[in-house]
Amino acid sequence: MKSLPLTPLESYLCEDDVPAHPCWQVSRIGWLGTFEREHLEKAWAESTARQPLLTARVYRGALGGLRWKLGAGRVPPIHWSVAKERRWPEWAPLDPFDGPGARLYVVEYQARTDVIICVHHAVCDGLSLLEILEDTFLAYARSRGDEVAFRPDPTPASVRRRGCFGSGALERLWIPLVQMAGMAVEAKLLRRTVAPLIPHTPPADEGPPPSPWPSCVIRSWDERGTSEIRAAAKHAGTSLHGLFMRDVPAAIGAWRTAQGIGSPEDWIRLGTSIGLRHPIKGSWPASNRFGIAIIDRQQRSLANRERLLRRAREDLALVDRWRLGFSMWTLLALRRFMPGGIRGYARKRVVRTTFTMSFMGFLFLKTALPKQGRAPSVPGAVMEDVHGFAPTRPGTCATLDIALLFGKVFAYLNYDPRVMSRGQAESLMEALAAELARSVKEARTP
Repeated sequence: MKSLPLTPLESYLCEDDVPAHPCWQVSRIGWLGTFEREHLEKAWAESTARQPLLTARVYRGALGGLRWKLGAGRVPPIHWSVAKERRWPEWAPLDPFDGPGARLYVVEYQARTDVIICVHHAVCDGLSLLEILEDTFLAYARSRGDEVAFRPDPTPASVRRRGCFGSGALERLWIPLVQMAGMAVEAKLLRRTVAPLIPHTPPADEGPPPSPWPSCVIRSWDERGTSEIRAAAKHAGTSLHGLFMRDVPAAIGAWRTAQGIGSPEDWIRLGTSIGLRHPIKGSWPASNRFGIAIIDRQQRSLANRERLLRRAREDLALVDRWRLGFSMWTLLALRRFMPGGIRGYARKRVVRTTFTMSFMGFLFLKTALPKQGRAPSVPGAVMEDVHGFAPTRPGTCATLDIALLFGKVFAYLNYDPRVMSRGQAESLMEALAAELARSVKEARTP
């Protein structure tokens, strides 16, 4: 293959990228110890060579559609630096039209090392970021003499199928039909005016990006606290994801009320990512295989925790029944045939979600990397933490990633400092912690 058309979702994420709101995502792996540069550079080149879109660039085809030019032969660069304390690196430009759409940064400080991957969202999703990093660390461990197993290489067929509905020919036919029915159910929601987390006018597209970027607040719960949260989810008759679908909106409602923001009639929309990967022979390439489920509530209803939990269960069942994880795919596929197409939809400045949440699940739980205790390791370094941040967008000034690592729950809040202050971001995280504490207390009450 010399080229591939971008999927509708990839095209949307490519068109959605503007200077004032870079559509980039980042994952940072913190290690106690150091890496040998020659071996890490070799491992990075080996890992990225397995992923066709990481070394590709985007161009416009003869009919105006976006396509990937594969096999460009350019290894995504590594930027290596030394610092006195932990800090973000100096970000290099990231343009998929120039390619490649990925960068690796290595920052050494105080006998520790941060390995940071920054990728344009059109290239892949957050789960792929972690898989790319894991491949890199496995290749590094093998280069240093460890015997470790790799995942299978993505096959050409899996690269082509990354934008397909379902796993077989029958699903590709009936999922879009189910989607049309599901989108009819969602039509009222799609026409609804959604309130931003904080009322604001987004900066002009061509303005400077937010500074600092990413601006983040990180919260974790120790192993005991995590066990209590998981027990609270079980007591409530839901999953950990379902519990956060109740407690995140509740926290937003309490926070907005405390901040004096908005009115009880405001529609608050939570966008939550839905994984669309399914087992295949070989492995999925680094790509975007996720959907977005939208959950609407009025602000006045966000204090009713019992109703929020019941509705969260109902919404999860509805998403599964109508395969609503594919709704955005269907919508964008239809947009390709409309004037202005996907670009017009991406650049329209409306609030599509008040807040977005990704539930990443267990990180590095089944890794082939050797472990010291619960922590994966490579020769000379032991993993200490993992941070992942989804990009904020115009009108959506904050995103939240939830993950389990080393037996602990971590929450990563990325916020736009032009709209939200550090104090407001910290107080929103505290509101979430308070809601989770209420869930734990309710589970303890006979």
